[in-house]
Amino acid sequence: MRIGFIQATSDVDVHWWPSLAFGYLKAYLEKHLDRSVTMDRIGRQEMTNCDIVGISSTTQDYPIAKQIAAEAKKANSKVITIIGGSHITYLPETLTPEFDFGVIGEGEQTLLELVQHIISKGNARDLPDLVKIKGLIINWGRGNFFSDPRELIVPIDNIPFPFREPAHAPHLMTSRGCPYKCTFCSSSAFWKKARFHSAEYVVNEIERLVCMGATSIPIQDDLFIADKKRFQQITDLLIERKLNKRFISSINIRANLVDEWLLGVLNRFPIQEVHFGAESGSNRILQLMGKGVTVAKNQAAIDMITNQGIKVVCSFIVGWPTETEEELRSTYEFLINNIKMGKLDQSCSMNILSPMPGTKVWQDAIKDGIIDLDDLDFRRLGIFASYRTSNAKSFDNWADIRRQNNSIYLNENTVPQERLYQIMGEYEDVILGKR
Repeated sequence: MRIGFIQATSDVDVHWWPSLAFGYLKAYLEKHLDRSVTMDRIGRQEMTNCDIVGISSTTQDYPIAKQIAAEAKKANSKVITIIGGSHITYLPETLTPEFDFGVIGEGEQTLLELVQHIISKGNARDLPDLVKIKGLIINWGRGNFFSDPRELIVPIDNIPFPFREPAHAPHLMTSRGCPYKCTFCSSSAFWKKARFHSAEYVVNEIERLVCMGATSIPIQDDLFIADKKRFQQITDLLIERKLNKRFISSINIRANLVDEWLLGVLNRFPIQEVHFGAESGSNRILQLMGKGVTVAKNQAAIDMITNQGIKVVCSFIVGWPTETEEELRSTYEFLINNIKMGKLDQSCSMNILSPMPGTKVWQDAIKDGIIDLDDLDFRRLGIFASYRTSNAKSFDNWADIRRQNNSIYLNENTVPQERLYQIMGEYEDVILGKR
């Protein structure tokens, strides 16, 4: 049996680090199945030779995922198509006939049991057996059947290290989920609760990557330092094994957790830069975001960390409902003032708020009538992240792409979108030194 994996992605929108979903799923299947089952990342032209095509997708890329699944069915009428990822987890009722199955949430064990069923029964739709597989949506003729929810894998150290693709620069995930619940972030809804790999598991995986030749290993957890005791244990183990001098890393933190203790551990950890969401230059907007921080606290965190010689990269969000022009400008001024002081630089992203399923912002947009699930082109949720991290040629080009995409905007009543573009364009020129 050959399983092909495809990540549905837009050609234009921002591309962060490649998802480790493929690596985790492949490693989990290899741990529990014999070599008669193979799983490979494939291109769309390779789907003809697959027994199963698995597609992972965010909501804004779901139309692309549907197109891929339709192409797979056209190329091979017997192929089984499976959709996983955040979209189908948040909106399972949207499963369409292009897909035979949907995997909700954490996918390793659900995919394993589904593949075992297919090995045993082939393409036969044995509904009584299929509904025993938890975390599954089954496309059954005129409707979809839902099995019971899947329990989370506990402890997550039971999950093997992900398969690593030679073509991809290595990055690391040492936890799943975030203990905080910002109103715009969907991570906590996907993972249900924060779970952490043990310090020994993390350092063992780092050692493995270092032995493979990695010298830079960014850690992409939502909040790497959420468990401070574990952070210290990881740092101690790296020093004990003499790994701390063999690689550099970047991590995600939170401004409210920055204190003298954290600085002390950071100075022992092989850190290159830290990232956190400063998000806004307005305390009122920060409160609406559920950040639990203030502008002053964000500045203090930047000051304390840069004073240690560690680079800080912040992300920001504009276009929040009710955000005034003054508040919008205060966010840009916060960034530009820190650039002038040499504490931040152009790598800090400025993003337009987009409502994502699984968030309070999404629910509010539905309540306010901005989103109608019965008549929503999911592509309209795309093109929101900073143009400096997208494939757009310029800010004006990026704004034009958003116009063509009819990207959803939530603050038309206070700062109309065209006025937002005008203000953003002015400040983006300043950031890039054009003014």
